[in-house]
Amino acid sequence: MNITIAVTGITSSGRDAVRQLVAQHFGPDVDYIHEADGSPALSGRPERISASHSRHWAALAIHPTLRPGVDIEEDRPEQLARVARRFLSEREQPIWSGRLLEAWTCKEAVYKAAGCRGLALADIDLTVAGEASVPDGRRFSLTTIFTDDYALTAALPITADPK
Repeated sequence: MNITIAVTGITSSGRDAVRQLVAQHFGPDVDYIHEADGSPALSGRPERISASHSRHWAALAIHPTLRPGVDIEEDRPEQLARVARRFLSEREQPIWSGRLLEAWTCKEAVYKAAGCRGLALADIDLTVAGEASVPDGRRFSLTTIFTDDYALTAALPITADPK
């Protein structure tokens, strides 16, 4: 998956922690900025990035050419159980019912990698192990990491953007 993932604890704010990760990987002269569509970017660098933060953790995904997606979350089983029917399709519910945190991070990471504003999480298909697809036909490779503190999923396009 030729993607670099960096994680750090949050000491002040999630945005500050992401800026710290950018500085650690690219030096103090590279700024963490946002494109017109809201996606994160690096000033003066060609690499593509995605960022995420939870209450206590921040993550940065870096790829040399492809738009990655990353999501980091701490477990919150009651909240995810309440909204599961909104982000999981009927076909996905039996597959993911015992792994809602993983399903959530997969969908959030794909949403970021797809770069389609307005894409509903329920429209991201997670019925193929290790992959996701979106309605326009693009597919994404998924890698999930679990620790005692968080779950993190990185998504990377397998197929090209049809635009």
